[in-house]
Amino acid sequence: MSWLSLLPEGAVRGLRGLLLKMGRGMDSQKMMDQSQRKASRMIHFAAKHSAAYRTLLREHGIDDKALREPWVWKNLPVLTKQNTFGRFALSELARDVPAKDLADVLTSSGRGGRSFGFRLTERAQHEEGWFDIDLGLQDVFDVDRRSTLLVNCLPMGVVFRSRAVAVANVSVREDMACSILRDVGPRFQQTVLCTDPLFIRALLDEAKVAGVDWCALNTSVIIGEEILVESQRDYIAARMGIDLDGEDARLIGSSFGVGELGLNLLFETRETIRIRRAALRHAEMAAMLGRTDGGEAMPSLFCYNPLRCYIEILDPDSDGYGEMCVTMLDTHAVIPLPRYTTGDMARLLTPEEVKVLSAQAGTAVPWLPMIAVRGRIKDRPDGMPSVEGVKDCLYQDHSVADQLTGAFKILPQAGGVARVVFQARTDAAVEKGDVLRCLQRQLRARWQSEHVVEVLSTATFPWHPVLDHERKFAYLESPHV
Repeated sequence: MSWLSLLPEGAVRGLRGLLLKMGRGMDSQKMMDQSQRKASRMIHFAAKHSAAYRTLLREHGIDDKALREPWVWKNLPVLTKQNTFGRFALSELARDVPAKDLADVLTSSGRGGRSFGFRLTERAQHEEGWFDIDLGLQDVFDVDRRSTLLVNCLPMGVVFRSRAVAVANVSVREDMACSILRDVGPRFQQTVLCTDPLFIRALLDEAKVAGVDWCALNTSVIIGEEILVESQRDYIAARMGIDLDGEDARLIGSSFGVGELGLNLLFETRETIRIRRAALRHAEMAAMLGRTDGGEAMPSLFCYNPLRCYIEILDPDSDGYGEMCVTMLDTHAVIPLPRYTTGDMARLLTPEEVKVLSAQAGTAVPWLPMIAVRGRIKDRPDGMPSVEGVKDCLYQDHSVADQLTGAFKILPQAGGVARVVFQARTDAAVEKGDVLRCLQRQLRARWQSEHVVEVLSTATFPWHPVLDHERKFAYLESPHV
């Protein structure tokens, strides 16, 4: 049992408050310098404990002797799922930990094919995992002063523990989730719903039938699994009675994790949400974030903890966007993966940029560093609408979004034509034709290149049934899907 688990609840609350106060007062440059030093130490840790990493180092001309001398960070190998989990056995990737000491296994989604990455957690480390979760919940939702029920509807067996809030891990069962919220939720001062952008549609529909009162339950939402576009945030807020731009304390926020590395690596805050929404209204702010094309969705703006992970951007373009590369800084890691690429296009924001953006948005400067994320690189094929751009179109008109499931497919056709196929909730939405015409107008306003728009019924939509919420939906045609 960890020493944290032995502390009484009052001491744990005090420790959370102290750590958050110290973090907010910490010099940002010192924090980043410390992050980089810890990242360098993780190279030695991985070389010591991972036979696979030692092989990759040798292939890059770096042996044990070279690691004892000054070395250049950029010369180190860059890890991918293919050159780690796709190449080496787990015994070669992981340090030698007895099976009885392992408490948790988390996998990647497998969306890129039939290969999976893994994150293994030792029992001692797992027992302290609740503390980091509660630290984040306290920072955003003030859970130490407000009794909180968290209903976790994330798929793929993603569960978490907490000592600060009550947790209901129900996965993708909208009936169970709504029953718990309606019948148990009123006991608490606030409720928090964790879900993904597609499953929340089923939750909202079930909640209407079940008589769930989101306002009375003081419900906030954390969205994971996919990038959340602002038009969908507006749509969810309208369905739940949340005033996003007012003084409403309720929140619809997004969280970004990687199965092999950990949950909630990047996270929205009230400040980053205000900045992103303000950038939609001010072209100068949008340009600072690299959004000069009206067809682009606004990049997601996240904070991250540099004492938990070190982030770099590989091969940045003229706007500063490149592939996000993460080094986790936990020396208890069972599978060390320094410089692991996530497949997402991102850009680190400088402290000066963050100050200017915060001032223009009229909000406080976030106390943690910020990163802008455009989405998965594979979801942005040349000459095709991006997945995030199409999502933005789908939710612009709420009456149209009500008639769609949220699933769509982007298919490249001969001659550079893009075919975009949406899934309707009912046959009526297909037959009336007004849904199709509205979507055609929305996409035409964003992309001048030739494209074809279709709306198919739930039954005739042939790709990956949306009712299977256990798997991530693949919006682009792929040989693996």
